[in-house]
Amino acid sequence: MDKLFFENLKKLNIIKKGDKLTLAVSGGADSMYLFYNFMDLRDELDLDIIVCHLNHGIRETAKRDEDFVKNICRDYGVKCLTKTVNMDEFARVNKLSSEEAGRILRYEFFRENSFGRKILTAHNANDRAETLLFNIIRGTGIRGLVGISEVHEDIYRPLIDIKRCDIEDYLHKNNLPYVEDETNFEEIYTRNKIRLRLIPKLSELNPNIIDALLRLSENASDASDFIEELVEENYSKCIRDNYFLVDEMKELNKFLACEIIKSYLAKNFYSENILSRDNILGIYDLILGESGRVINLGSKISARKSYDKVFVEEEKSESVKREASLKLGNNYTDFGEIFISKDGAISKGDSFIKTIDCDKIKGSLFIRSRQRGDRFKPLGMKNNKKLKDYFIDRKVDRLKRDEIGLICDDEKIIYVLGMDISEDVKIDENTLNKLVLEVKNVRY
Repeated sequence: MDKLFFENLKKLNIIKKGDKLTLAVSGGADSMYLFYNFMDLRDELDLDIIVCHLNHGIRETAKRDEDFVKNICRDYGVKCLTKTVNMDEFARVNKLSSEEAGRILRYEFFRENSFGRKILTAHNANDRAETLLFNIIRGTGIRGLVGISEVHEDIYRPLIDIKRCDIEDYLHKNNLPYVEDETNFEEIYTRNKIRLRLIPKLSELNPNIIDALLRLSENASDASDFIEELVEENYSKCIRDNYFLVDEMKELNKFLACEIIKSYLAKNFYSENILSRDNILGIYDLILGESGRVINLGSKISARKSYDKVFVEEEKSESVKREASLKLGNNYTDFGEIFISKDGAISKGDSFIKTIDCDKIKGSLFIRSRQRGDRFKPLGMKNNKKLKDYFIDRKVDRLKRDEIGLICDDEKIIYVLGMDISEDVKIDENTLNKLVLEVKNVRY
């Protein structure tokens, strides 16, 4: 066993005695280094090991690699599972890069055969440095500077701190066979260009460029962990269901506020692919701006500010709620269930209950949504006011106003559902007949 491998494994502390492991083995130098060292370790730690090899179906020599892995596993008495896919076809159908398609297919295959097992890949220190550069070129935040972590969910990377030159040196000194993927030397993928062209150029400026990039990765990892702790501490204070609390968000440093926005989008809208710096900054600007503004985030998702809240939600098609006449007893309407009684009886359950003077009602009762020019005299006021102004005073979300039911008689609005009754129908010392309005399942 390589001493460097053993010391690194102890430092990471990710493998325990009796573990069930799936080794991802391509046949290349890195994965065979992983394989040989775990073969030396399996009896000592009583490890249950299987090997998975995916043939991507894009090279003439891919079958040679598959047979090599099968034969090595047979020699060592290890179960080997293989599968052949068409990576390029999968990439074309799903509109992915070849690199991304290959990654998805590999991990799908590994997980298909690894229930209850730790999946071990052969990513090494050079891969970590190359990923960091790749993220910088593409555009990244602090998390992207971490590169590849040693553990992610069920994926473990025990070679992540070992450099490729040390891996190859060990294999050569011990005459341990492996196969070479000739596409590793072709500048056909971005990562190949970084490895074959960019890193050698950077090495001219700093011969220890890999070590320098790894230090940056470690520092970024520490910073990222600290930031995640701050986000977790403040997340619940700033977010309720599908909206941000403006006052709480304004209290935060801009960077931390944007990290909370990023975390919210990642948790709730990952599949909609709207997590971008432009959208994060757009939501932050909404938080600082005037009420009523709306921005489109893509994928039919929008963000809008309504008074002290910023909502992030799917864009909904407008639905018209139907007007309905009301009678004694239960009334099932588009605005909710309304129970009306003259004797003061109420039904059970959570509800809004208002009692009014029955004799002050003019004509029949009905329920409708708001109309242009509506006026209302809230309880305790002497004069009518525009319903629009009433909603503004109550800070009612602009998009909710058309959803709110208005119980009316032939002359006036007598009750804004879930809010106020009219001064004109209140009970006083002259009231002889009472009418109880009980509203359940209010819909707005």
